[in-house]
Amino acid sequence: MKWYPLLFNPVYQEIIWGGRQLWRLMGREVPYERTAESWELSSHPKGITTVANGPLQGKTLSELIRIDPAGFLGKDNPEAIFPLLVKIIGAQRDLSVQVHPDDEVGRKHGVPGKTEAWYILSAAENSRIIYGLKPGVNQERLALALETGELLSCVNEIPVQAGDFVPIPAGCIHALGAGILVAELQQNSDTTYRLYDWGRTDAEGKPRPLHLQEGLEAINCELPLPVSFKHSREEGLLFDDEHFTISWRRVQGTRQIQAGSSFSIWTVVEGNGLVAAGGQEAPLVQGSSILLPAGIGETTATGEFSFLLTLPSIRSIN
Repeated sequence: MKWYPLLFNPVYQEIIWGGRQLWRLMGREVPYERTAESWELSSHPKGITTVANGPLQGKTLSELIRIDPAGFLGKDNPEAIFPLLVKIIGAQRDLSVQVHPDDEVGRKHGVPGKTEAWYILSAAENSRIIYGLKPGVNQERLALALETGELLSCVNEIPVQAGDFVPIPAGCIHALGAGILVAELQQNSDTTYRLYDWGRTDAEGKPRPLHLQEGLEAINCELPLPVSFKHSREEGLLFDDEHFTISWRRVQGTRQIQAGSSFSIWTVVEGNGLVAAGGQEAPLVQGSSILLPAGIGETTATGEFSFLLTLPSIRSIN
């Protein structure tokens, strides 16, 4: 199989907190009045993306795996299901305060766990996120706050800016604030336990359901807060988890990149450029993601852009 850089057709999701305004910052016209998410690269049943370019146009990730498992995923990768999911999220309004379970808690409920990370592409003035528990908040205090609707007294509100990198391990309570556009790299999971939803209602005037019992079980009260969400903007590792790693990379001019032992995903966070391999070229702009199969060989990147390099973790392979 002659592999080449793969672009995918995004699948847009409409959610109550979405809108159109933030997507225009990336030059996108979106299909829904409350467009909230663009699933850029996904094999999840709720949003299956297909190849947008080249001879494999129209193929899903699952179909690509069946064509050549080792050449696509990597010879040491046993996954039969694509393990990662890439999104762009545009928060026109505050997201619900929520938590995702780890694999162990997820198994108890018959759902996959979900660790993720955000890169802030754009943030309105005075934007903030909710992240983690305040010092001294234990399971008992948290349970009482959930019962009485006083959860906000237990969490941190942290200002963010474009260029911040926010790791969100499973078990971390969090919420994206209004006016923020992020790239999200995550496990292939849509498991979310909603804990607080700002008192809003859906189109029928009904509050969205909360998942307090499951959420309380999933929250890890011992997670430490990161020292900072800023990073050096120098090439290097940003995130190292048992499921995937994320590194910051930059192309200035022309750069030759040799394929590794597994597939890789590039998500452009600044600038634009072109990637070429296998007789095919693929353009890249801010917010776009491209998948390089394990068997692609040498790739040539040209332009001026920075990107997140996401790889399946060696620990998840062995």
